[in-house]
Amino acid sequence: MFCSLFETQVREAIEGIADDDLNKRKDQHFVPWLKTQVDYDDMYYPTWFHELLQGPVSKITTAPMYFTRVYAFHAYEYGKHSTTVNYGVRVKGEADFYGILQEIIEVEFVGLVKMKFVIFKCDWFDPKEGPCIRYSKFGVVDVNAGRRYNKFEPFILASQADQVSFIPYPQVTNTGITWLSAITVVPRGRIYVRDEQPGMQQDICHEILTPDQTTDDILLIDPENRVFEDFPEDTDEGTENDEFDESDDVEDGSEDSDEASEEE
Repeated sequence: MFCSLFETQVREAIEGIADDDLNKRKDQHFVPWLKTQVDYDDMYYPTWFHELLQGPVSKITTAPMYFTRVYAFHAYEYGKHSTTVNYGVRVKGEADFYGILQEIIEVEFVGLVKMKFVIFKCDWFDPKEGPCIRYSKFGVVDVNAGRRYNKFEPFILASQADQVSFIPYPQVTNTGITWLSAITVVPRGRIYVRDEQPGMQQDICHEILTPDQTTDDILLIDPENRVFEDFPEDTDEGTENDEFDESDDVEDGSEDSDEASEEE
């Protein structure tokens, strides 16, 4: 909101001002102008915003390395002799910026909140696509190491930075241009697999129906029990499927005796 208001006032005061001149005036005059727009007793803005306008304390703290979001960042002077490159930085935006981390600084603001921020001072490569940065169809990003960003905007918040590793290409012929391949660093302890599908995962989960049969009506069979089990006498299950009964034997016996007496 304040940035757009500042730009509007400058364009009204200086008609036809170029964008580069506008950005220079913003770098030089925006902070003093902002202090004139907000009264310290104005309760519309929170306390931390008023403390932010007062500026940080003059004493700062620097560090050679900083751990954030599972990244391990090293300042260039500290990590330039290491086997791994931990000083490469990328900031995403309308145009991605790639640079070298020069300093790690912690600033503190006065007041009740006592806010602390960790900022990175970086040396940026020129983000202009074509002669400065080229993108391949395979997703490889190359940075021209000989081209630097001419605008003075070295500071970013540590939370804005992603880590990259710059790997130089082997030079067969001296073309005068040093291209660096910017490889995105995966945060430590994390593994990313593109388009990974969970194994044995169903697309549709059907509703599980509850059977109407109660557990009392289910006959449990022990497959390890190979001993014949006879039914108790008080049950009729053993006689339901019999093809013959004692009455059939008696009737057959009487018929055989009658036939024998007639033959005699």
